[in-house]
Amino acid sequence: MKTKLNQSKLKLAIVSAIVAGSMGLSATSYAATATGTMAVTTSVLMSCTITAGAMTFASYDPTAAVDNDATATIESTCTSGGAAVITMSQGGRAQGGSTDAIPLRAMFNGSEGAPEDLAYYLYSDSAGGTVWGNTSGTGKSITADGTAQNFIAYGRIPKNQTVTEGTFNDSVAVTLTY
Repeated sequence: MKTKLNQSKLKLAIVSAIVAGSMGLSATSYAATATGTMAVTTSVLMSCTITAGAMTFASYDPTAAVDNDATATIESTCTSGGAAVITMSQGGRAQGGSTDAIPLRAMFNGSEGAPEDLAYYLYSDSAGGTVWGNTSGTGKSITADGTAQNFIAYGRIPKNQTVTEGTFNDSVAVTLTY
């Protein structure tokens, strides 16, 4: 019994010492503090995305007395406040005399016999308006607001072109420079 009593007293003494020691480490013993500041920085880069929808003209009638017009939507999203220019290439079948500033585009039909071209034009403001070219001066200038912005490309196939029946197509690179 003596051993048990001594062990109990020893356990009580250890627990009492732990409690007394932890009281000395309480928050009240740390009354002084010091603070500093941490600088947090980054830089926001100009970034953009662009998608160009297809321009699908109605069937072309070479005997019609009116031009054949169509539109396509171009969507871009750029960092707010940034400036950019959307340009369009001359296409895959540029005609003689075509330049980046004044593109003379044509759709191509190579399905039967000799290949044929069907001239068409792309405009930035309305069908028959300002030609949409492949230079900063003939492209569409934009100021980004951080949201998706839509722009309309207007297309026109001039009336009275002599071509044979078939499917005509072209591919135009749409570039966003920022």
